[in-house]
Amino acid sequence: MKLRKDCARESRILLNKILLFLMCITILSPALGNVFEHEQTLDYISKQIPPLNSVECKFRQEKQIPPSGIILKSSGDFKFEKDKGVTFYTTYPIKSTASYTSKEYKQINNVINAISAKSYSRLEKEFKFYYINKTLGLIPQKESPAYNHIKSIEIEFNGNMIVKMMILTADSTKTTIWFQ
Repeated sequence: MKLRKDCARESRILLNKILLFLMCITILSPALGNVFEHEQTLDYISKQIPPLNSVECKFRQEKQIPPSGIILKSSGDFKFEKDKGVTFYTTYPIKSTASYTSKEYKQINNVINAISAKSYSRLEKEFKFYYINKTLGLIPQKESPAYNHIKSIEIEFNGNMIVKMMILTADSTKTTIWFQ
């Protein structure tokens, strides 16, 4: 039981860090290296990705922790309210809620809203952008506060919805979230 609580706590901590520095988007896809071979301009990317709408859906998450190879799994309900924020209602393995609608997480909301409104220029100082086949890639700029925490973010789109996001952190922990 203690291991399960520790795993859930570690998952929430990582999610907080990622969303703080990352929610500059959300969800990943195919081959990690593939998208990062295609650096693109914001002008090009903004024409490829439709604006994101508010959404409620199920999510499933896997977190691979090196070098142990441990894979932590969680799932539940996801809610994104445009101009308000993101909430993860985890139902497995334990019930918990991580809400990013409060004043405390204003930076996260700003990033999410920038993406949903296609205002990528707000993120230009923080990340380099890559795009191919409905997959957006972000790599933090050296001057960005995210640089010491995140190696990359990949987000896969289907229509006006993010269907998969992969976050690779500086310690090589890989978190993949699927939205259904």
